[in-house]
Amino acid sequence: MTRVRLVLLVAAGVACHRPDSVAADPAPAVSLMLDKASAERWDKDVHFRCEVTLDNALGRELSVRSNFGSAFDGLELVVTTAEGKVVAQQGYTFHQSPFAPPGRTFPLKQGGTAGSLVFPISGLPDDARSLKVRLVGTLPGSGHDRILSSETLTVEVKDRPRK
Repeated sequence: MTRVRLVLLVAAGVACHRPDSVAADPAPAVSLMLDKASAERWDKDVHFRCEVTLDNALGRELSVRSNFGSAFDGLELVVTTAEGKVVAQQGYTFHQSPFAPPGRTFPLKQGGTAGSLVFPISGLPDDARSLKVRLVGTLPGSGHDRILSSETLTVEVKDRPRK
């Protein structure tokens, strides 16, 4: 009886195999890449600078809507300890003044669109010297509904040089 169940289970798995499934052949998408990150302490704030690329492989241009200034405005920085505990999460537009509603659209052309994003974050422990960062977010108004997430990079917090 056990052998019959095992044979049926294997047969069902083979019959259900779909070579055209999403995992077997992923559809073109937009990828978020965190190319480089650094951190510098400015008094009580830590300024995180992120060199980022949005890679549009959809085969068409997207229009990203924002009340601020770029296609990157839907992104957030997630800061964790070396052990993975989240110590901060802040949107890119947190420190910016909005443009008048209803906002503007920003093209996200096919291929890579690079940018340099700065996130000033307050309230991190003074002794925080090694942190991990990643970017997450969306492309508002573009019709691309997937949540984007970059890889995680380790940054060493350096003190701002005194003048």
